[in-house]
Amino acid sequence: MTTKLSFGRDVQGYNSFAPAPSTDMFSASIPSGASASITVPSNFQNWIASFSFQPGSDVWVSYTGTATPPAGATFASTASELLPGSRALLKATVVSFYNNGTDTADVGAILYAVS
Repeated sequence: MTTKLSFGRDVQGYNSFAPAPSTDMFSASIPSGASASITVPSNFQNWIASFSFQPGSDVWVSYTGTATPPAGATFASTASELLPGSRALLKATVVSFYNNGTDTADVGAILYAVS
């Protein structure tokens, strides 16, 4: 069953980001130079994705196609981002991960439905 995002309260009663453990959790060990992807479930329209990456990893993420590493030494437009934290996503979004590092990278993704 999908976990809906619900903010906790801190000791003063203010909202804090302390969600319950999700039932939509994914992980992968991505070899150097390889890609992996997940698809956001379709049972809710809006989702919050929270990503975790192995310390020292070099993982690029895209929500619109296959993730790619930087193309060179100068700044250029890209559809990929390095080690994102949390993102708002729509149902059925394919999230692509690319390991640009020299070692295998462990990656985690936790999804919360937003109603």
